[in-house]
Amino acid sequence: MPSRSRQSRALLLRSVDYRDSDRIVTLLTEDHGKLSALARGARKSQRRFGGALQPYVLMNAHFRPGRGELANLERVSVDRSFHGILRNLQAIGAAGAALAVIRERVPDHEPEPAVFDTTVRLLTALNDGAPPEETLLSLQIRTLAVLGFAPTLDRCVLCGKTPAAGRSASFDAARGGIVCRACGGGRLVLSAAALRRWVVVQATSEFAAQPWPTRERQEIRDALAQLDANHATVTVRERTAAASSSWEGRLP
Repeated sequence: MPSRSRQSRALLLRSVDYRDSDRIVTLLTEDHGKLSALARGARKSQRRFGGALQPYVLMNAHFRPGRGELANLERVSVDRSFHGILRNLQAIGAAGAALAVIRERVPDHEPEPAVFDTTVRLLTALNDGAPPEETLLSLQIRTLAVLGFAPTLDRCVLCGKTPAAGRSASFDAARGGIVCRACGGGRLVLSAAALRRWVVVQATSEFAAQPWPTRERQEIRDALAQLDANHATVTVRERTAAASSSWEGRLP
């Protein structure tokens, strides 16, 4: 029995040309999470896909689950476009980096409405002229929180000691947050202002209308880079372990 067609608002995370006229796309959908789909004839058909199947467009996507990993994308239509982003190279870079973060972080087929909403808000903010780097950093902070990877910033992750108010703190991504001096400290120091900024950004849904102070922005950027590198290392380790287990199961 054929699977039933489904519909959801969606954002395009990636598109790869396939064969002569098709595309394989990765979508972040509001109701069905991240999924990959085959868009047959997408490079030629204006009737079914038109100008909707492109970055920086909020679309209504109609798709049918396939037998394998790929769904079949039947048609899409524009809900809202964010083409104001294309007027600013920094905004283009921030939007592209944000969509890459979502593609890498969000698991397949698990609805994450908060992540979807945050991504739409990011595109809206960039479209309206929000500062690009602050907008991207804010999305990274909120995505970590929604997916359960937010670092601990209110106490030492090892002993639980609360840092003194208004003081800087050492940060260690591999340990998951701030580490007091008695427990060895961390490789990076976050100022009190950067810590406050992180907590406020994580707790709100709006994006900054003005640039942050340079030092705060740099410290938060460095901490997020550490977290990203640690996540990548853990992911590679997990995949290697899974592959090893799979091969061990096949050995005589």
